[in-house]
Amino acid sequence: MKSILKFNAVFILLAMMVSCNTSPANELADGTIKENIVSQTFKTDNGWGYAIFINDKIFIKQSFIPVITGNKGFQKQADAVKVANLVVNKLKQHEKPTIQLEELQTLGITERK
Repeated sequence: MKSILKFNAVFILLAMMVSCNTSPANELADGTIKENIVSQTFKTDNGWGYAIFINDKIFIKQSFIPVITGNKGFQKQADAVKVANLVVNKLKQHEKPTIQLEELQTLGITERK
């Protein structure tokens, strides 16, 4: 009986030590969460798309130009990068990652023919 109690006590002590000494890589000392938000472009059958990752997990996979009618990919990789960067900036500012037609026009991205 005593050996079972010793084992349980040691197990609980070790579990407490592990839980106290480990914290997620994205958690800062003050308890706030640091989000690692990055983008990556990829080639599609009809152009380019982009993906947004938050803490190494895919959050958005955009295979076509948002807001534009039809499922048309970006003509150039650089266009996909521009929109992906806009989305990343919005997320970092805790804004909704939606894209408006006016934003695409400002970036020089127009509807593909």
